[in-house]
Amino acid sequence: MAKTFEENTKDFYKELNGECDPEKLLDIAKQGIFLEKPLLNYDSIKDHEYVVDISIISGQLYMINNKKQYKRLKFWHKKAGQSEIINYLSNISKFDVYDLIIVNKYLIDELLKEKDDDFLIFFVLFFSDPLEFSALANISFEIFKYFYSNVHKHLLDNYIEMNINSRITIRNIIDYMIMDYGRDITILNYCSDVIKKYNIIIRRYSSYVKLPFIYSINSLKYFSNKLYKKNSLYFKCNNNYVSEFVNSVFTNEGLKSLEDVKLSENNDLIMKYGINLNKILYYEIIGDKSIDDTKDDIVEGGMNCIYNTNEQLIKIIDPQYSGKKNYYFSDADLYKNINIKSLRSIKNFLTNYKKVDRILKDPNYILNLDIEINSYYELFVIKMCYIVSLIYNNSSRFILHVLMYYENKVFGNELRNNKIVLNDSYSNSKYIRKIYKLLVNTPHELFNSYFIYKN
Repeated sequence: MAKTFEENTKDFYKELNGECDPEKLLDIAKQGIFLEKPLLNYDSIKDHEYVVDISIISGQLYMINNKKQYKRLKFWHKKAGQSEIINYLSNISKFDVYDLIIVNKYLIDELLKEKDDDFLIFFVLFFSDPLEFSALANISFEIFKYFYSNVHKHLLDNYIEMNINSRITIRNIIDYMIMDYGRDITILNYCSDVIKKYNIIIRRYSSYVKLPFIYSINSLKYFSNKLYKKNSLYFKCNNNYVSEFVNSVFTNEGLKSLEDVKLSENNDLIMKYGINLNKILYYEIIGDKSIDDTKDDIVEGGMNCIYNTNEQLIKIIDPQYSGKKNYYFSDADLYKNINIKSLRSIKNFLTNYKKVDRILKDPNYILNLDIEINSYYELFVIKMCYIVSLIYNNSSRFILHVLMYYENKVFGNELRNNKIVLNDSYSNSKYIRKIYKLLVNTPHELFNSYFIYKN
């Protein structure tokens, strides 16, 4: 009979804290374990290439620290969807591979040198996706710095303290941290402290269970009780071990619908914890079943969060900087009446061959021009010119894909074979279409050739 995840986990940590043979650790992990902290915490294995494999198949965060690990990440990028060597997973998707990455300087340095467009496009798309809680800022940077770095650790605490006047925002921040990064129990402990400090109630993983079954039984019981309020209902059977587990882990709704829960969760419980609810023939649910606490699980929009990490970092990195820190334009800006030919970037520069030539050959030239950016169209023209200059100068493919992300998402423009494909049919803005026509008709034929106007 196969061992449970609980039993495999004991074997795994015995090996990890003993001989620490990477082959044995990977073999045990393939059988199914609870890896509750990233392996970067273990000096004996943190730099081994199998850290990537063990982390991905165990659903734990991991960091890329060397070339072998980076190659392993690329191996998994290609392998995603093929699970022939993993007997308990029907599929590992690219999402599973990228969802666990702790972005660090080494990884960014490797991406800057990367030439594989398919790999880069997926990486950029994944890390640019909006959050589930749209009113929140993406704070993966702050989380990574606080838990996995020795610099800028204050940014996460600052972000939370800035938003203490909105209990809804604080709740959504902690919900986000638990749902996206709570697989590391160090982060769960941090969230527990915030919950206690601000006396907030957070939503459960699902209607039936408080947390997903990705933790050892002791951690699952501990954090279910630590993070969430106690049930008003109580499960009683003749097996104290099962009773304690069910009362800690399941919600009131889970207890009310226990027969449905058996159908959906029992196989997981057997495989991971050796608990078979179908063998519990006689049980009792004690308490008032009419009480409804599902309102705790509603995602509330609330007010937008206060976020200024960018400004904080600028002050740290360049205290003397006094220029503009960001530009914000709404969707409505795309439809404001404007004379495109009056834009300074077009009127003063794109109509002159020598200036277009300088734009093409020197990426910094367009960035240092004295052009006041007071419309999205001006920004769009400058950005397109800058990207073309980067292409001409064989700059990093990673930077190109990062810069093209928004243009692709909003306008359908693509980076293809070192050309920018301008997709006319994707945009409803007549002004953007006019800019497309101007970009392919400057006095500089080589510059024009980097654009393909698709209408």
